[in-house]
Amino acid sequence: MRLGISIVVLSALVAAACAQPTSVAPTPSNPTTDTFTGTLQPQTTNTHNFTVTQGGGELDVTLAATSMPVALGLGVGQPSTAAGCLLLQSLTTQAGSTAQITGTATVSGNFCVAIYDVGNATDPVDYTITVLHR
Repeated sequence: MRLGISIVVLSALVAAACAQPTSVAPTPSNPTTDTFTGTLQPQTTNTHNFTVTQGGGELDVTLAATSMPVALGLGVGQPSTAAGCLLLQSLTTQAGSTAQITGTATVSGNFCVAIYDVGNATDPVDYTITVLHR
């Protein structure tokens, strides 16, 4: 009886080892941080492009610093010849040390980050944006 059970278990293990492996996309472990700086004029939008080399990883966008305490629009999306940056996610925020936009870059490719005046800037605003992606 024991021999019969052992043969069944051994057969199952051999069959599993011979089966076609399933493809699982590895999660990137080494983060890349892109830093963008610039000056935003009142009633304008600035965009910056970046590339994600492997999909399935974390994507964090942080408006890290501004030259004055003002709420600005911040978004992430895909580059577009018509729109500059076709935003997939956006919000109004002030600078901070914690990512304001977080998510997953489900595919690799070209992306963009945009900063824009939502009507609060009366003077040019210097800024720093960081984009961390894995």
